[in-house]
Amino acid sequence: MIEYIELQDEALTALLANNDNKAFEALYQRYAHDLYQHAYTRFPVPHLLEDMIQDIFIHLYKKRNTLGEVKNVKAYLYAAMRNRIFNEIRNSLLHEKHHQQIPATGVTETEINYDVKLLEKRLSQALDKLTERSREIFLLSRRDQLSNKEIAQRLGISVKAVEKHMGKSLQVMRDEFKDYGLILALTIVLYH
Repeated sequence: MIEYIELQDEALTALLANNDNKAFEALYQRYAHDLYQHAYTRFPVPHLLEDMIQDIFIHLYKKRNTLGEVKNVKAYLYAAMRNRIFNEIRNSLLHEKHHQQIPATGVTETEINYDVKLLEKRLSQALDKLTERSREIFLLSRRDQLSNKEIAQRLGISVKAVEKHMGKSLQVMRDEFKDYGLILALTIVLYH
């Protein structure tokens, strides 16, 4: 029997390239927590970091058949996180700049509220596309700000199941809000 936790990264990526899900789990267990801790010192926004880490590992899994091109999986993961943080900060700065220009453009609060109502309607439609369980988990995460572990405990399911539902939910949200920027749209709607 293979002791995955004892294998080197190269061996795990080779196994993952052959669709070995336990190799993926071992890589996730090896790097997710440290990646989060490292990123938190630069970008202390827990719920966004959790999403970023999930997205990075989802991307890694989707890319599993071409992992032979990745020589150092740790460096790859850290670079992916650095890029995600950079993009998030850039998007936040653009958003802030846009809001600073609102008074100069004559956009009224009524118009902003109308846009928020449209976003809320679009969110409702997107939530309708999720299964009941995925919707429940998504709202517990985003609206109630619960961690994956807290959601798993509350619903009596595994953290892995929560992650799976969140991955599906986030993909639906990305597709639905691709023209808005997912983070911006969900921030406006869920934290308004």
